Amino acid sequence: MSLEDKMIQDFITLVETQSLLFADYPGEVEALIESLPEDKEGMSDAIADWYESHPPIRDAMDAMSGNVISDYSKAPGTQGHAPPPPDPKTYRNILENAIRRIQSPPK
Repeated sequence: MSLEDKMIQDFITLVETQSLLFADYPGEVEALIESLPEDKEGMSDAIADWYESHPPIRDAMDAMSGNVISDYSKAPGTQGHAPPPPDPKTYRNILENAIRRIQSPPK
């Protein structure tokens, strides 16, 4: 998995699991998702630029990415192949759905 994929997936995980961090930035998060470029490197850069100016989210992302080196240095457990990471359009859809879920009132 590329570093871009790892960063995008960490951001998605953060949105899905720590939604309270985003409560103060609802319009900003939507604007970020709508403005994401169509390529993974651009998406990753845009997300990083955004969260760098939001300290609570930056700190959570830094905590999540603290294991990047150890994640990539693990020996493979099988000879099978992992599925390829999603394409940028799929990442955008996943993020849009995650944002909708955290902004919907509980039923």
